[in-house]
Amino acid sequence: MSSRAMSAVDHAWYRMDSPENLMMVHAIMWTDQPLDWERVRAEIAAQMLERFPKFRQHPVPPRLPLGRSGWSDDEDFDLDRHLVARTLGPAGDQAALADYVATQISIPLDPTHPMWQVHLLDGYGTGSAVLFRMHHSIADGITLTRVLLSLTSSNTAHAGFTADEPRSRVAQIFDLSSRLGREGLRTLRAPDRTLVAATTAVRGVRRLAHLAAIPTKPRSALAGQIGVDKHVTWTDPWPLPAVKRISRGSGVTVNDVLLAVLADALGRYLAEKGTPLEQVRVMVPVNLRPLDQPLPSDLGNIFGEYVVALPTGEMDPMARLIRMHAITDDLKDSPEAVVAYLTLVAIGAMPDQVEDLSTKLFSGKIVATVSNVPGPRSVVTLAGTPVAGIIGWVPAAGDVGLGVSMFSYNDQVLVGLIADKLLIGDLARLKELLALSFADLADRAEAVTLAELATMT
Repeated sequence: MSSRAMSAVDHAWYRMDSPENLMMVHAIMWTDQPLDWERVRAEIAAQMLERFPKFRQHPVPPRLPLGRSGWSDDEDFDLDRHLVARTLGPAGDQAALADYVATQISIPLDPTHPMWQVHLLDGYGTGSAVLFRMHHSIADGITLTRVLLSLTSSNTAHAGFTADEPRSRVAQIFDLSSRLGREGLRTLRAPDRTLVAATTAVRGVRRLAHLAAIPTKPRSALAGQIGVDKHVTWTDPWPLPAVKRISRGSGVTVNDVLLAVLADALGRYLAEKGTPLEQVRVMVPVNLRPLDQPLPSDLGNIFGEYVVALPTGEMDPMARLIRMHAITDDLKDSPEAVVAYLTLVAIGAMPDQVEDLSTKLFSGKIVATVSNVPGPRSVVTLAGTPVAGIIGWVPAAGDVGLGVSMFSYNDQVLVGLIADKLLIGDLARLKELLALSFADLADRAEAVTLAELATMT
């Protein structure tokens, strides 16, 4: 049986599992009409299995001490082993679907077979639902979202992604080396570029030192002991045009708006629980793979991360938004995301004990992982049936007890929440606070004058 080594980053994510936090990405799609499961099965076989060989492969131990685990073809592969057919309880509503997802969060997958599942769920309202479970070592969340959307059909550019022809690691490394070589020649020919490159390198070292020096998060309603059991939920949809009106009128990005809403909601939650804080830090993944290019057949993890300080203290909603924009704008000019990716490359090549310490070090500084993924702008269909909604949940490492996923689809935004039951027992209240925070920001954005806005900038 032949196998090939995992990339250093994939290996890092593969080893990051803990009983409290499995490195599993979860996502659901639901429809208002029953799905044809045979057609869904055929789409999975054609779009996932044929295009991306990793869905037929499972992890194997390293051949040498201190080596990396590998990927090997499952000689006993059976698609039906990865398809789970269930019917939701009598209620068949959002709560029933959320409860079902929550029961799956902490169930590990068998590493002797490919580490993914698709749950085919009947009885969700008048239609169906599909739950996707995949281990983070297969690919990052944005890449997996693109894979899942490749199962759908649409007239927009966001659905129906195709994969590259299989290419060897040597070829990929050659491409990267060529790009770096061209960049180096341009730098040597232009002294000003040499200064920029040197400055960027220094800033990268400083940023890594800054990340390591961030103090440990204080104990609060968002930071403390966690357990195994999780629960999930998602908000009612927010109109994306309303979010864009706020961003355009304030001169900020849509991501700034969503992060400001989250900061306000977390601040309210902390205050209600008697542990108010002026700020909390969260980890925000940043895609490093061009979205306008086809996915490579071997998928993988190509993303960095920012540590973002959310302003959770009491303040005017618009002032919070302007502050949030200043924070993210500063990060955009920093090499932190690339530094974080290269740090994961290094961690993936180190012994397990070093990775454990690194995970504890960085997870001990943040209270949540927060992702924002743009989805299809119009309705997509799965097996010929219109998809009514899509949302997912990001995993958290170490002792992080909260995950927040923002996903836009068909001119609407949903926010998915996954939380540790021991740490955050009333997830429904956090969901309510998100809705209140968004409504308050929208109202304030309508009322603020240009003169007021200028004083906040």
